[in-house]
Amino acid sequence: MFLKSNEKIYRNSVLNADAFDKRRFNELLKMSKGLQQLKENGENEFPYFSQLMGDIWSSFYKTKPRLLEEEEISPELKANHSFMGKIMSDEGFKQTKKTTTFDDVSSALFTVSFGEKVLDWIKESKEKNKEFEKAINNMQNLQQEQEGEQNQQDQQGNEKQLINQINQMNEILKNELLQNEPNFQEMIKQAIQIQNEQKKHLKDLLNAIGSGNGEVELQKVPTRERIALAEKLKDNKKIKEIAEWAGRFKQIARSKQKVKHKESIERSGISMGNEVERILPMELSMQSFPSAKLDFLRRFAEGQVMLYDKKGKDSLGKGPIILCLDQSGSMKELDIQSKGFTIAMMAIAKKQKRDFAYIPFSQIAKVHLFKKGKISVKEMTEIAESFKNGGTNFYHPLKKALNLIIESRFKDADIIFVTDGDATLPYEFIEKFNKVKRQKKFGMKTILIGSQAKDESLKPISDEIIHANDFMEADKAFEI
Repeated sequence: MFLKSNEKIYRNSVLNADAFDKRRFNELLKMSKGLQQLKENGENEFPYFSQLMGDIWSSFYKTKPRLLEEEEISPELKANHSFMGKIMSDEGFKQTKKTTTFDDVSSALFTVSFGEKVLDWIKESKEKNKEFEKAINNMQNLQQEQEGEQNQQDQQGNEKQLINQINQMNEILKNELLQNEPNFQEMIKQAIQIQNEQKKHLKDLLNAIGSGNGEVELQKVPTRERIALAEKLKDNKKIKEIAEWAGRFKQIARSKQKVKHKESIERSGISMGNEVERILPMELSMQSFPSAKLDFLRRFAEGQVMLYDKKGKDSLGKGPIILCLDQSGSMKELDIQSKGFTIAMMAIAKKQKRDFAYIPFSQIAKVHLFKKGKISVKEMTEIAESFKNGGTNFYHPLKKALNLIIESRFKDADIIFVTDGDATLPYEFIEKFNKVKRQKKFGMKTILIGSQAKDESLKPISDEIIHANDFMEADKAFEI
């Protein structure tokens, strides 16, 4: 079977599961804390629940899962046969399966959702029907006795009692499933809804940091990391909300970058080439005159057509991005928004292949470097879950940002400095900062959040200061 207990391998499943299915489920079981917890809880409530988990997984994963006939399965799995019959005949299951076939991780996550609901149904049924509870308890006791028997004759006698108890329990179960069918169908509906929401949050978060759509990004994540992130999203409301904010900010960032690209072209000078989207209107109009059309086509082929020059101070992707984010105690209320903002900013860096430095600060500051904006699932969840708290200090994050620019390839960086507070900066540091700024040609955009934020100390070193009540009003930062 799928799982081992006390070195005893349980017998066949109630489906046409093969050796690969069983081996793969066991591998996923080792990776998933959710599956492990479900197995532990289930085995305490219902005999052969581990085998039921394996069958649920196979039903989602296999192309054509088939429920075996009762005479083809081991007697102790008759109850599992009844459960799987109900699950696989449900229309919601049939529709969901279209998205899980050959997707072992999605199948595992749906196994947890379905398994938890089946377990809830079993517990409720045991409370309502004491005969059902008694039959299950008797069956579990006989199962334990059989595993502890040393004498072969005693084992055979115990097995007969176990089979009788299994048949009795299964008859009660079938009756419960028949009488409470609407209940069971509602349970399946809830399990599907829970897992679909979980998958949506997972795709939203991966889409926010990726360059493709959520489904594509989902498949790029290694199996173990994908399971770990999905399980964190299930239990962590904060990460779900960060994923939603990140999605919103990414959409804003895209629109801002499009506008900036257009304005950058419009503000720039003239160069020569043959990029269609940058051709000057006066050049395009030449095609209307037969006498000038051939000359235009010749110059276009030779790359000698007049274009808007995309070079200049405001060109896209000119260098790395350094985000200094205030995480003092007063920023706590905006923490979820700020994390969504951070992830969206990182997505810009990834799309434009710009190095990204994240410097969260309060009284202390720490640098997190991401080459070309690439971030792992583990790093992303660490950023989402961490918050420094404490007071505000501008010197430490700005010094770390300046050191990055001096010591590495961050010389052409753009600094985004976000704070809702006020702190002083030594005059000597302001002098040094501006000197390096002139030498290394980097820029600094400051975002002041809320009415309490002051610009006195940051004004001398900032190229632009944006006043905003929250991060939704700080959308100009995405023009970086």
